[in-house]
Amino acid sequence: MDETGANRPVTIRDVARVAQVSMTTVSHALSSKRPVSPETAERIRAAIEHLGYVPHSGARSLQSGRAMMIGLVVPDVSDPFFGELAVSVERSADDLDFGVVLSSSISRAERDARYLNLLRSRSIDGLIYVTGEVRVDERLADLAARHPIVLADESVATLESIPLVAADHLQGGRLVAEHLRELGHSRVAVLTGPRGLRSAEERVSGFLSVLPGATVVDGDFTEEVAYHRTAKLLAGATPPTAVFASNDVSAFGVIDAARDRGLSVPDDLSVVGFDDVPLSGRLSPGLTTVRQPVGEIGRVAVETLLAEIAGESPGSPPRHPVVLVVRGTTRPPR
Repeated sequence: MDETGANRPVTIRDVARVAQVSMTTVSHALSSKRPVSPETAERIRAAIEHLGYVPHSGARSLQSGRAMMIGLVVPDVSDPFFGELAVSVERSADDLDFGVVLSSSISRAERDARYLNLLRSRSIDGLIYVTGEVRVDERLADLAARHPIVLADESVATLESIPLVAADHLQGGRLVAEHLRELGHSRVAVLTGPRGLRSAEERVSGFLSVLPGATVVDGDFTEEVAYHRTAKLLAGATPPTAVFASNDVSAFGVIDAARDRGLSVPDDLSVVGFDDVPLSGRLSPGLTTVRQPVGEIGRVAVETLLAEIAGESPGSPPRHPVVLVVRGTTRPPR
């Protein structure tokens, strides 16, 4: 009998454990997509022979009865952050010989239901679920009790037992507030994400733990709402000298509103975002923002889900640390 027991098929995770390498390294050795040292390759080969692992995806599918496919549901794949996350998940799954079925829920319950049905019918082996809503399909909790599901980026109050792979949003909010405080800003405003969405709440909470006197304005992560909320703020008797927008897309709306009012960013108004989507570094000036490790979140979400599929219970990994990327949209107030 091999080290995995006789009652379940050998997985790439078993090979990685015996060879003392990561699952991605095993996949690279099998596919030759990236170089692996001769010593590591020999350890992997020995582990494969010892365990009787069948690396070919078709053979593995027949042997295990699995589809070798996972699902990924994101709110909107056209959003820069979710698009980048989807690319990371697809690459990581491909490295481990799994395909990905992608859906943008776009706040439509019937789309979620379609992918939950795929899980129920075992057309996919597991699901990575990213929500942009405060409330999620109540059927998800029932399915999570019987099928492998991992949450990415956003926690859900009714799904506390499901593994979550996410960044440290509290830390991100604190980093922004500390940066603005060090620059000397005292009249600051925070533009929130959707109320009740945990990532948005945590970003604001982290910020207020450092600058408790900040003005808090409700937003929804969209550029249009950020524009109108900022225009109203700047028309007030004591406008802020700095605005923290809870995501980069909202920050773009803040910048447009300031410029349409004849203000200079950052001379008249400092602006900070959150996410560090690709466009943020290409603006002029570049957007100061909090960088989430999107690639790492996608990779760990895939590995956590595959561990669930293999019958393991990895639990939620630690929150991924974030970093403040200081560019040209922040400076001391006049």
